[in-house]
Amino acid sequence: MLDDRQKRTFIALACKVAWADGVVAEEERERVAQLVQKLGGSAVTPAELDAWLVTGSPPAELSELPPSIGEMFIYEAFRLIESDGQISDEELAFIERLVSRVAQKHEPGTPVAKIAVRKMQPPK
Repeated sequence: MLDDRQKRTFIALACKVAWADGVVAEEERERVAQLVQKLGGSAVTPAELDAWLVTGSPPAELSELPPSIGEMFIYEAFRLIESDGQISDEELAFIERLVSRVAQKHEPGTPVAKIAVRKMQPPK
């Protein structure tokens, strides 16, 4: 289970993903709100969440989350960028940067590092 700090990190990262293309679509806003409910608790107030989606969220890194939760975040990040029906190059690049920073900090066998390594390898 995540503590409130980790929940705030997860939500802040989700807001950053929603902002990656410079526009937070209503579908992305709804998806982030669903993530807040899914995580449970009150780590982020509705007013904070609204501010984060309007003006940007505080600094947060994927490496602040346990590897298994980081892997779940990547899955949720892809669902988030798909939610408005448009996946932009900026959104994909943002997720790649998050994953690549984690991959540099973990041993190659950790789940998030595996995602990063697969992403970095050219297709065969």
